[in-house]
Amino acid sequence: MSDKLDYVQQLETQITTTKATLEKLKGERDQTMIAVQHEEVENLEKYLDEAQINLQNLSGTAEDAWHELKEALEGLMGNIRASLSRLLGDSEDNSES
Repeated sequence: MSDKLDYVQQLETQITTTKATLEKLKGERDQTMIAVQHEEVENLEKYLDEAQINLQNLSGTAEDAWHELKEALEGLMGNIRASLSRLLGDSEDNSES
């Protein structure tokens, strides 16, 4: 065989091997992203449950004590917005692939 033919075959083998490795990595990435999204959804559900409970407590709280619950609710709502933003960002990234 000629050097050129040997070189072409080596490159073809490397390209084929690299493509297979890339596909494997893509599959692992997809599984990881799914796991992260599930975890984020669980966090969001937890935050929403806590916010609902605190909202109910806020309704029955004395005038001078409601500020503490207000701060807790604002923190939870910030967590909810951040969680939702991460989920939406992940979804947008996935649609571009």
